[in-house]
Amino acid sequence: MKKSIKYAGIAAATLLAVAPVAAPVVSTTAQAAVTSVATDQSKQNDAVTAFGNQFADVAAKSIADGGKSITLGSQKLSDFATNNAGLIKTAATLENMNDLIGSGATVSVSAKYGSTSINNQADLTKILADETYPAVEFTITLNYNNLNDQAVSKTYTVKATRTTTDNNANELKTVNAKFTTPISVALNSTTTSTQLTATTDIHLTDQNGDGVVAGTVKADPNYYNTYADAMNGNTASATDAVSKNKFTKAGTYYQAISFTAGNGSSLATFISNYKQDPSSYTVYVNGAKASAGYDFASSDNTKLTFVRAINVSNTTDQWTTTDTTGVVTTKSASKYYTLKNDDNVTIANRALGANTPWRTDKVRTNQDGVKQYRVATGEWIDADDVTFAKAGSDNGSSTGAYTDVKALNGSVTTKGPAGYYYPLYTDNGEQISNRGVSGLTSWYTDKSAKNADGVTVYHVATGEWLQGTNVTYTAY
Repeated sequence: MKKSIKYAGIAAATLLAVAPVAAPVVSTTAQAAVTSVATDQSKQNDAVTAFGNQFADVAAKSIADGGKSITLGSQKLSDFATNNAGLIKTAATLENMNDLIGSGATVSVSAKYGSTSINNQADLTKILADETYPAVEFTITLNYNNLNDQAVSKTYTVKATRTTTDNNANELKTVNAKFTTPISVALNSTTTSTQLTATTDIHLTDQNGDGVVAGTVKADPNYYNTYADAMNGNTASATDAVSKNKFTKAGTYYQAISFTAGNGSSLATFISNYKQDPSSYTVYVNGAKASAGYDFASSDNTKLTFVRAINVSNTTDQWTTTDTTGVVTTKSASKYYTLKNDDNVTIANRALGANTPWRTDKVRTNQDGVKQYRVATGEWIDADDVTFAKAGSDNGSSTGAYTDVKALNGSVTTKGPAGYYYPLYTDNGEQISNRGVSGLTSWYTDKSAKNADGVTVYHVATGEWLQGTNVTYTAY
């Protein structure tokens, strides 16, 4: 199979020029057929528009109290109205859409609150009924083929909002503390970076996702061997891993970060109300519901305390780590590429093969300019050994007229017959008039994308793309 693979970027000479063909005489019968297709396509487009018009934000309480159904996951379009009465305006409007949009059409439903996905049906029911949770956002994706047999996806969102009365519409009911933990520092580095207010990296938001004025933020000057000691501020058990303001021993230690609310502030009122009635007020830590006395402490009516971990590496490398989203693909100069652990020590029994793609969520750089991507928990690969491609729709990445660009490592094989030529498209989505590829041939591809019609396209040469409806993709 690999011997038959061609890379269009290198073997451009093998691409076949498509000679101009005289336009055939179109009979009256053929013209009528074309007109009929156009009319049917128009009807399908109208049905898709009507489908999208079924969605508008709703009150979460009305879904929960009314017992209206919502079914997560992929389902047939014909079943969607019955399964998801809680998300649509009028089920009757969807009755004839199955015939217009296509019997093979499917609808995918997913849900989240904030950045937390809801994958369990029972959890969704409980969260919708709990007014202390943030609004639930549903993503509804319609997948169907148009009359040219091209795959099309349309995405809609519905927010299940929380209801409040006029008397408490602005009351602070929920606090979500977002901060990075653990923090990684180098052996023998100073403690200054973990004491600066700017590096606490903690933000408070309310039930609507808006920022909460925190008053003053303070980082505990002490570091502790256990989470509980840091939470309780037990200075007698502070670690001996810090000497003369330097981290002198490798390991994991804990530090408390405290918010002190200003007198009369909404945060001060929230803390006081929470201590009196914890069932009506909620604290989240990085999106997860917190438990008082463990995930946070409210030692008085003005202070909230959280704990973060400090990882001291056993090397003196000083890494700066940031979040990223994308795919790294190993190069082909070597058969295998070694991995490093969190302490930048080579992992003896693991490596990545050549020309293989891996998802990455973090990138780090040390004081010497060494750059690495994280490909698994505690596993990093040098940037010099890979090529990086940013994630598609999640980051809005695009190339030319295309969106949802994703890195690949595989091949596409054109459909038959062998004597048929399939067109190529430019980065701007325009058909190339004098170039094409023949049927039943295979081409290396390094990325996919979506064109303006939502059709998947595959990159097979510099500035040249094949439509996914004309090929079959095979991953290496």
